Amino acid sequence: MSQKVTGIVDIPLKKEEEDKLQMKSFEMALSEFIQFSSTPITIALQGEWGSGKTSLMNRLDEQICKANNSEFYSVWLNTWHHALMKNNEDILSGIINALINQVIEISEKEHPEKLKHLINKVYTIGKSVFKGLSKAAVKTTVSQVSEDAAEVINSAIFQEKDTVNYNLNDLKNTLSELVTENIKKNIEKGISKKAFVFFIDDLDRIDPTLAVGILELMKNIFDIDKCIFILAIDYDVVVKGLKTKFGDLTEKNEREFRSFFDKIIQLPFQMPVSSYIIDDYIKEILLSVNIITEAESENTEFIKTMVMFTGLSIGTNPRSIKRLVNTLSFINLLIKSKNKLSNKQTELQSYEKQLIFGLICLQTGFPSIYNLLAENADIENWSDEFAQKNNVEITTDNSKAPILNKRWQQILFAICEKSPYLSRHFFNIINIFKQMQIIADENHKNLHEILTETVDLLSVTSTKSVSKPMVEINTIRVLYGLNQKLLPALQLKIKKPLKLVERKGRMIAKLSYKFDEQKSNNSISISVFTMQNSYYLKLGSSIELFNSPKNCDNSFTNLERWGTTELFSNTISDFESLNNKYIDINFVNKPKNGLFVKNRKQMFEQYFQVSTQNIEYFYTSKFIEDLSSFIIDYMLLSYKTLNANWIVEE
Repeated sequence: MSQKVTGIVDIPLKKEEEDKLQMKSFEMALSEFIQFSSTPITIALQGEWGSGKTSLMNRLDEQICKANNSEFYSVWLNTWHHALMKNNEDILSGIINALINQVIEISEKEHPEKLKHLINKVYTIGKSVFKGLSKAAVKTTVSQVSEDAAEVINSAIFQEKDTVNYNLNDLKNTLSELVTENIKKNIEKGISKKAFVFFIDDLDRIDPTLAVGILELMKNIFDIDKCIFILAIDYDVVVKGLKTKFGDLTEKNEREFRSFFDKIIQLPFQMPVSSYIIDDYIKEILLSVNIITEAESENTEFIKTMVMFTGLSIGTNPRSIKRLVNTLSFINLLIKSKNKLSNKQTELQSYEKQLIFGLICLQTGFPSIYNLLAENADIENWSDEFAQKNNVEITTDNSKAPILNKRWQQILFAICEKSPYLSRHFFNIINIFKQMQIIADENHKNLHEILTETVDLLSVTSTKSVSKPMVEINTIRVLYGLNQKLLPALQLKIKKPLKLVERKGRMIAKLSYKFDEQKSNNSISISVFTMQNSYYLKLGSSIELFNSPKNCDNSFTNLERWGTTELFSNTISDFESLNNKYIDINFVNKPKNGLFVKNRKQMFEQYFQVSTQNIEYFYTSKFIEDLSSFIIDYMLLSYKTLNANWIVEE
């Protein structure tokens, strides 16, 4: 039985691990280039954090330096570790000394007696060049060197008196002599090693100015034969590091920045993140942490949706994908724990996993957009009030207006326009929402209910705490106050075939109005409730269309039986037109999901809702005017639906 795993560790790919991102062709090409290139040469691996630079270095090291009969020595340095020293002088000299020490340690191991003089000489010159280096810093840099070598360092740097002032060129020449002699002795002894490969990692994690300083020092000291450098650094880091020298990057001085980079780097290699094939990668790690079942992993459309959400949010960055999966794994465990405490045995359905994953993608890729959902996850009810609270102004004076036909889309666009990053990714963001809506509709679920519940769970994995004051409501008082203003407004707007309007029943949980004394199914109910930090007003009704045949509970089969499928499609269009007419009053359920069979009756229900963060808004003249007009239009449409020819004579 395999061991249970709940999280993915974010560490570089091990040398023997299988390549799940299909990087093999790039690795092979780089490996061959390195093995047969002239020296000295420097290669820059460029890419954002988490794009796989260290993993690629590991695999190159395995292929070039660790293979049987390898012709290359491997020298590794993580600049981030040395960057923890107190000042840049110690960091720079510490890094260079660490590289020199590894070369010396290798030379001492291969030819301890024959190279002893050169080793001593390198340490002596290094001491003169880096005389400002503290004794503590030196001990740090030589911590990985053998005891004999450390003794030589101590003697050369801290006990001998300075008799000659050396410079970087002296150090370079002596180091070159040591490397050359080491390789020469190898040939004499039949040792296959012919060059040193230096893997310099995490240059993009340290201060850019310091990174540029390290590049310059390495160029001045290690630009020698038999040395190959592979650096993890991006051109953008170099640009930032040269700001103090050349100023901000412009079209006029761009050549100066590029010339500096080209002087040091002979081969820039951009990590091919956009070429990563992440379908199998995502499937494998979702399976490894027990998020998806074997059946789901074989469902092409299911995996395709997960890959789509990933691509629209964080792209193909392996580190970000691991973070997504870890968050999903935790939320899955949290839901199971809550169900267990509530004595529920339900498991997450496939569509729920997809929706939760989509929301996590938003949280990871676009945290500011996620924070809007944390404030109000009911996007269909984002209103002008919500927009004003987030300091955005809604306008239709833009090229995207024709496709932004919903208020929430317009608000989202206005919010994204305030940020260059969000603006560039606006269509990705909106497509994530649209795909989640499609998934919810296909499974006959209300998206806002799932989002609201999931946002609450995800609050523990958010990097920002969103303040959500608890709101309370006195249902009877709100309904009573609403009726005082709404009933007179409805009475003024009544029109045929509606005959009257009067309140129906008691106002305890809901407020109901009927529009015909004689006929049933000619009423509308209104309820109020709170969700997140908003007040909601929900209104609508259920309509009995016709009797359902015995043992038939499939609504669409019933429509086909009577040949009224097209009639129902027209009804859907009518309700969608009503929804579009009133900007701030929105569907609770999509019309096509409102069809169901109950007690052998074919039923159709349609509900709408409106939200506010200020309960007084429900009593304003404007809202009462809009709500009363909506109710009359709704009842006219309800009357039309009720009296349509749902049963055709056979």
